[in-house]
Amino acid sequence: MNFELAPEQLELQQMVRNFARAEIAPVQERMDRDHAFPLELWRKWSALGMPGILIPPEYGGSGLDSLTYILAMEEVGTVSQTFALIWQVHVMVANMYVHLGDEAQKQRWLPQFASGEKLGAFGLTEPDAGSDAGGLRTRAVRDGNDGWIINGNKIFISNAGTEISDGLVLMAVTGEKPGGGKAISCFTVPAGTPGFELGQSFDKMAWHGMDNRELVFQDCRVGNDMLLGTEGAGLKQALGGLNLGRIVFGTLGAALSRACLEVTLPYAKERKQFGQSLSSFQITQTKLADMAAHAEATRRFAHYVAWKHSRGEDVHSDAAMLKLVGTRLAGQSARDAYQIHGGYGFMHDYEVNRLYREAQILEIGEGTNEIQQLLIARALGC
Repeated sequence: MNFELAPEQLELQQMVRNFARAEIAPVQERMDRDHAFPLELWRKWSALGMPGILIPPEYGGSGLDSLTYILAMEEVGTVSQTFALIWQVHVMVANMYVHLGDEAQKQRWLPQFASGEKLGAFGLTEPDAGSDAGGLRTRAVRDGNDGWIINGNKIFISNAGTEISDGLVLMAVTGEKPGGGKAISCFTVPAGTPGFELGQSFDKMAWHGMDNRELVFQDCRVGNDMLLGTEGAGLKQALGGLNLGRIVFGTLGAALSRACLEVTLPYAKERKQFGQSLSSFQITQTKLADMAAHAEATRRFAHYVAWKHSRGEDVHSDAAMLKLVGTRLAGQSARDAYQIHGGYGFMHDYEVNRLYREAQILEIGEGTNEIQQLLIARALGC
């Protein structure tokens, strides 16, 4: 098997690495302090064409593959998990339009997503429906023959409340399936649609700078042209899109382990205890070695799964394994890095404090790790 990356992939990887170090890193510090969406940074990122990385060229995108996307994601996530997730949600939503939208929907939204003029958001989670996506209560009922009326609430929705947010993809119950169970459909809800209001935002443990908030729908009317994909197939459509999201989260696990090593190794070499550097103690060395192994193993696994995804292969089980292992190892890397920093790790001024906080949510997002275990067990025939 050829493990060598193409010259174009290596060039993009280096470009993103340079941009992340020069442009994203200083903004990350401000985001963690001020909790403000980085609009100017997003515009610089857009000037590089990165919001449209997976969008076909005929709609203004770059039309690159999943592996190239993952290579860039690791570089961003090593510097800023927050900005990486802002980008990830946007790319996921744009990809739904690519695969589910009719031509009119693609023409309307994809050029705006590709340019970064509009920022995509995905409305799935509800107060009583997190891991149990089938427990959705938000409903869309037919309004005559030419539209739908939506009522319900969403919570913790990323990217939904910025000044450039638009083209929200919303999941809503539209009926019952034969034999029971909810029929769920995808809808586009443009910003400013009457009956669609932004609710409260949330003071989070991490990912400061990413907008996460409640969405409120009260007799919100949309036309039939806002149905995205097949009526009643929304949950299947959404879960299919989550495969790429799980590859991203596994990659962010690799990125976080790598970031832990990058900030902890210099600290361990400089910090003196009992007249020696921390890095001279074997117990410290084992932790540093684990971080390096976690980052490399997860990176290689992510490349393989992303390569399979770009070829159109079934990666449902692979993506679940990657997400499970990558985020779990990132959690261990963060705990070890925090421990080596000692009391300094408890201080917000040290980067390891942010990495420790960010590691906790990786095991929750894109389906909890417990859900990933169930998916893997099902693939094993259990």
